[in-house]
Amino acid sequence: MNLTSGLIGAETKGPIGWLIWDNPSKVNALSPGMYEDAQTVIDAYIADPAIKVVVMRGSGRKAFISGADIKSFDKTRSSPEAMKASAEAPAKLRRTMLDMEKPLIAMIYGYCLGGGLGMALNADMRFASPDAQFSVPAALRGIAYAPSGLKQLVDLVGPSAAKDIMFSARRLKADEALRIGLINRVVDAEELEANTIAYAEVLAANAPLSMRASKYFINQLGLERSQRDEARMEAMQREAEASEDFKEATRSFVEKRKPNFQGR
Repeated sequence: MNLTSGLIGAETKGPIGWLIWDNPSKVNALSPGMYEDAQTVIDAYIADPAIKVVVMRGSGRKAFISGADIKSFDKTRSSPEAMKASAEAPAKLRRTMLDMEKPLIAMIYGYCLGGGLGMALNADMRFASPDAQFSVPAALRGIAYAPSGLKQLVDLVGPSAAKDIMFSARRLKADEALRIGLINRVVDAEELEANTIAYAEVLAANAPLSMRASKYFINQLGLERSQRDEARMEAMQREAEASEDFKEATRSFVEKRKPNFQGR
């Protein structure tokens, strides 16, 4: 992978691909070049059949992502044209993460603020340490947060909780974030990584075609019926039913052993 910013890390450990937001001098703030490098990493994991699950995290334990690099705004938001150009890479990465067929998990220590929370919302699941903090400080920055990101927030926590988060710009602690459905689980900081890896390994051993279909169907169910690709959903059901993995699941059940899925 050709990564040029020096602010993104990538590691593969067995079937798990790691995307690391590695900007510790700015508490892992999203700085120029990071989106493009993250796109390169995610594209590589999508193309690699050996990678079954992707986990993203921040470098260290102080933050997942502390938000956008405000000092870069003079350059990236100096004009409407500059703002439009600077929004292209984040929008492309967001779409890729949401559309990727492999499960994506966000492992969160510490600060998960602004664009960091937006990035975490691109994941299928979010696991956090007890000291994690969540906020969208748009109301403190004079920013009208993009509808696409707000829809993700509303879909998770509902309109009323989303308005509370956006209007107040307050920071939610991990226990409240768990209670309202913003995150999936809270795990002691010393156990979070091991817990996340263990969960990812469970997913990696499951039937890829089944998980792919579930992810696509659930995302489709968030759309109006007229917007759904019913034909593709039906085709994916038929593909799974006719797959070797379906036959393997039946054989392994009869033989009382763990299935060995191949994704075909």
